[in-house]
Amino acid sequence: MTKLPEVISAIKRRRAWSVEEKVAILEAAFSPGGSVAAAADAAGVSRSLVYIWRQQVRDGAMPGVAITDAGVSAFAPVAITTELATPPAPPPPGDKPCRDRRRSGTIEVRLVNGRSIKVDEGIEAAVLARLVAVLDSELA
Repeated sequence: MTKLPEVISAIKRRRAWSVEEKVAILEAAFSPGGSVAAAADAAGVSRSLVYIWRQQVRDGAMPGVAITDAGVSAFAPVAITTELATPPAPPPPGDKPCRDRRRSGTIEVRLVNGRSIKVDEGIEAAVLARLVAVLDSELA
């Protein structure tokens, strides 16, 4: 028995993804416990395309869609105040800070507009507030 030749009537170059489909894939990829690889494989897209879509959302190229950190367990809401609950103890007289010591901790602050800043955990609240205001402004 001979097999008849296959007739290709249309050439499909690329699949068109709706905004809703892109959002569903992004949510699966970047939700707590989610995986870019698993979400991309399940949807039949390349992993790099998922990252491209995320960057488009951050750049505002996908109208009506915004990335927020709400609900992500790795992030917590932060409030900057000018007064401390307990003031830090002053250093003993004659005690000079040692520059060779390692930093005790670094904090990374990511803003909704996609910008981020890494600061030492000992940064003053007023200084951090000024830095965040500059990074969050339209002109920065």
